[in-house]
Amino acid sequence: MAGRIKVGLFSTIDPKPWIREKSLDVMLKREAEIVKALNSKGVEVIRGGEGLSKENQLAWNDELTHQHIENIADKNLDALVINQLDWTLPLDSVDAVALFQKKIKDIPKVMLLCHKRPEAAGLVTGMAIAGALKRIGTSYQLFYYSKLDKEPQVIDEFMDALAFYKKRTEVAPIVRSVIEDLRGQKYLAFGGMSLRMSTATSDIDQWRKMFGISYEAIDQSEIKFRALKMIEWESEAGDSEYHIKDERVEKASNYLHKEGHGNFDFSHPTLPSLQKFIYQLSLYYAALDICEELGVTFCGIKCQDELTIRECSACLISSFLNNNVGPDSMRKKIIPTSCENDMDSALTQLWMHLLTGKPAGFGDFRDVVRNTLYIVNCGQHPPYFFGSPEEDSVKKLDLVEYMGQEEAHAPAGGSSVRGRTPAGQVMTIARLARENLRYFLVATVLQTVEALLEEHSKYGLSWPIIKGEVPISGDHLIRTWPSNHLAFSFGDLTPHLVEMAERLDIGYRVFDRKGREYFKPS
Repeated sequence: MAGRIKVGLFSTIDPKPWIREKSLDVMLKREAEIVKALNSKGVEVIRGGEGLSKENQLAWNDELTHQHIENIADKNLDALVINQLDWTLPLDSVDAVALFQKKIKDIPKVMLLCHKRPEAAGLVTGMAIAGALKRIGTSYQLFYYSKLDKEPQVIDEFMDALAFYKKRTEVAPIVRSVIEDLRGQKYLAFGGMSLRMSTATSDIDQWRKMFGISYEAIDQSEIKFRALKMIEWESEAGDSEYHIKDERVEKASNYLHKEGHGNFDFSHPTLPSLQKFIYQLSLYYAALDICEELGVTFCGIKCQDELTIRECSACLISSFLNNNVGPDSMRKKIIPTSCENDMDSALTQLWMHLLTGKPAGFGDFRDVVRNTLYIVNCGQHPPYFFGSPEEDSVKKLDLVEYMGQEEAHAPAGGSSVRGRTPAGQVMTIARLARENLRYFLVATVLQTVEALLEEHSKYGLSWPIIKGEVPISGDHLIRTWPSNHLAFSFGDLTPHLVEMAERLDIGYRVFDRKGREYFKPS
């Protein structure tokens, strides 16, 4: 992690003279213990009361609150630590946070550190301050201790949260740039609501107002119309002899099938030959052409039911639009794409793609066994995720398994894009959604474990699998997750996503690698 963590320490005391006379020495001693503990972890601590007279080193009136914040606000801090050693007036600390925000002209990163002991009310005050901050939508992290030198786990947890805040500080320039880049993005809906899922729909006026994103819709029949111009079929498209007229389809077919850069299985009746796959390739290039002509930067495709019942599944469309190389092995623009026209999943994918410049996939929240999550859906994970992020994306095409779609809802057949994400990868899973019509973000970190070949038959023989451990219980994850869908990407993007949500004033519930929750109400 670049640079030393730097925090400002704001400590208060009750303004009553007899309370200050009785408590000042012990509270200054406790504050010194905090400074010593943080210094021992390499943290630079700037005290709000540094250099003032002894009786004013802890803030006890409005003038001192202003002075203490003045002393620390211009020091490029990674966090503001509100230190509660005993009962104080909660509004002083809430005012301190507001003053700090005004001075730094940015979002404050607040830590509440509360002394918990039977004869004192540090935790009581801390909880009062926490409640006041929560009422106005200011996020914070709360810690409490009895004897700091006897509870190293408290400092370790405190340091974990500070490291998270430090990472937010480091990625803030990227996040600001991404938020700026959101304006001018354009979403294309291929078709309407899929499978009557209201969670897949979004308010396009809200998108325009909050993010500056524009929206356009087109019927899925336009994809078919264009695809049929690329290939001359003897009779039924996908089920008869053909003559390819579009050289891109020819090149992709030759690369994947003839040259052996894909693994084809024609044993299932939904993919008895290459014909249906050729049809799917033409649908992909038709969708790609539409996106390019309309200036689309991300999209969603309904797929079910029209395509999956009458033509074929849209797995190749979604998989390769999302990917950084096409089926012809050539580098291409990444177009984040969601299945089932899930707009908020596509928006989450867009966030993750803009933050990394890499693909971000779409998946089903399929199964949880203890704290192991299975991300499985009908066959459109981008090939980018069938190897590590360091591996050559072109070589990953050699790992893709093209086999007959066995999804019962896809009787028209076609090929899925099957594979398994390797073990040992750090990934982020995330989902934007709405609570009471207000945007809310949920995210956490996934550590992948090996998905065995035989596990496909458990969920769907033709479906890709990402299998990984999350840092909270599966039950908690299920109760927290806001939809049946999620977005995923390589790397730990949880600090980035919290910073994004804070700057866009969106509520969030994000769990870091160790399962610590970062929360802001929607």
